[in-house]
Amino acid sequence: MNEDLLRKLEDLGLQGNEAKIYLSLLEIGEATVTQICKNAGLNRTTGYDILERLCLYGVINKGVGGKKRLYIAESPAHLEQFLENKKRRAERRVQEFKNILPELKAVYKTELKPVIKIVEGVEAMRQMAYNELDAKGVIYSLVNLKNYAETFDEMGSHRSLERFRRGIKERCLSIDSETARQWYEKTYKGKKRRQENTEYRWLPWDKRYSTAGEVAVYNDKVMGVLSKSSENVAFEIQSKTFADFLKIIFEMAWGAAK
Repeated sequence: MNEDLLRKLEDLGLQGNEAKIYLSLLEIGEATVTQICKNAGLNRTTGYDILERLCLYGVINKGVGGKKRLYIAESPAHLEQFLENKKRRAERRVQEFKNILPELKAVYKTELKPVIKIVEGVEAMRQMAYNELDAKGVIYSLVNLKNYAETFDEMGSHRSLERFRRGIKERCLSIDSETARQWYEKTYKGKKRRQENTEYRWLPWDKRYSTAGEVAVYNDKVMGVLSKSSENVAFEIQSKTFADFLKIIFEMAWGAAK
């Protein structure tokens, strides 16, 4: 068997055993399965399956000689037609792939690429804030309740109660304000088990910074609710690396807080 031709047929797209069977049949002419497989150095079962496949490709054909089934190679020009058809199918698949590529990118997840979601409007912000209830461990929260509790008081109360019922603990760094103190007293004062579930420490208000809302870190996610009227957006970033960075910073601030 011509090894050089065999390699060239494989380069054109025929699989190794397909190329052997096809080239063997070109050399022999009309032959039975047994004769073809013997010449190609393959067992009969493997050879029969490949012959049937090559018939589907249109590069060989079947005939009958007495009681025996015979196979005969079509003109090599048929192989060109097969390759042209294969090329057209490949081009069509490439185009189909391009059509669904945006959808595939949308669901693609990797540790190297954060997944970011952003929503706008009070109701959508409330719904995203409830995602904290998916926490598998402690929630690390930095919150400024001024210009936040006024709009999201009901959601915050319900979420806090539901988190307590589920046994999800939270460590909260709250920027000190009258609004924050009132919220804390209403929600936690005199409730020992609630206080054990949710630890608060206080950060002094700093006029250099303009903040309103909450940033919470849990699992591999960072969730933020930006509640200033000029913003009114919430976001969620899924990235273990980013979440771990913020947990380190949170621990440093926690140690310095009152």
